[in-house]
Amino acid sequence: MKLSPIVATLVISISSTSYAFSLQNPADNDTQNLVWTGHLSPDTDSAVSALLAAHIHGGTATVAEQVNPETAFVLNYCKVDAPRVENDYSSFKVGLVDFNQTTQLATSIDQGSIVAVIDHHAIGGSPINTPQLVAMDIRGWGSAATILADHAQQLNIKLPKNLACAGLGAILSDTVVFQSSTTTDYDRQYAEKLANMAGIKDINSFGQQMLIAKSDLSHLSAETILTMDYKNFEYGGKKVGIGVAETLTAQQLIDRKQELLSAMTAYKKANNLDHLFFSITDTKNKKANLLWVDNSDYQVLKSAFKTASNNDMLTLEGVTSRKRQIGPPIQQALENK
Repeated sequence: MKLSPIVATLVISISSTSYAFSLQNPADNDTQNLVWTGHLSPDTDSAVSALLAAHIHGGTATVAEQVNPETAFVLNYCKVDAPRVENDYSSFKVGLVDFNQTTQLATSIDQGSIVAVIDHHAIGGSPINTPQLVAMDIRGWGSAATILADHAQQLNIKLPKNLACAGLGAILSDTVVFQSSTTTDYDRQYAEKLANMAGIKDINSFGQQMLIAKSDLSHLSAETILTMDYKNFEYGGKKVGIGVAETLTAQQLIDRKQELLSAMTAYKKANNLDHLFFSITDTKNKKANLLWVDNSDYQVLKSAFKTASNNDMLTLEGVTSRKRQIGPPIQQALENK
């Protein structure tokens, strides 16, 4: 099946009196002092998409915080240098990848400095609010890396073998090796193309190695696990945190439930959150095991998922995606209160 890149695509190319940036004609862009970055607590798609955007559109790839173990595995496997860790974005023009929410934005980024957004998430909650027009491409695909692979193809930009490998890893990460409900035919199509460029013959084997690298969290503290794949949201005027640990060995984390609950209680108080949730996502058996801090959090979950738990963990069969299956019901429950 041949897929058209035009479907599900929103691209706005703009010219501003202060700065012009085009996603369609990167040769025309002034990329001096331009950096690309993803959300706080960067995952593989966020970090690799910054690398892809910098290669395709110019500028420098950065992350706001250190990459996680899975991302480190992918970059090492593909022989790619990690994006630069940037602590102060105040002097840069900034392109955002893999997010559009202010709650996930590095605090030193002035929204007036944002020139582009390349993302695959809904524009809800608390999206960026810029005083200037911004070049934007948001599509309902499984990963931002898939969108950037399409950019490279449409612009006839050849990706080097190691970056194609990392791009494949980003797609496999966000789609949980094509098991997530967010997976589209575009993700499968571009994964095949990137695998061919990278010389990877067995996509599933690579994906399984990534899942294994992501799964062993025994050496990490509960506090680290909570925020390793974590995002802040604003739903119905409430500050909401949702952390996720995707693992093949879910029982290993379930056995540490009390440690995680203690870490969650402290984190919720320290960050003045209205609600905090954490999913031990069992990628082997395709289910989410949700933890919460207190009764107010639990009431939100009961309303969101129309079910009650007999203990201090809510298990949801067939749920693997924060973006599509966990976040939206929580958002609806809070906004309909």
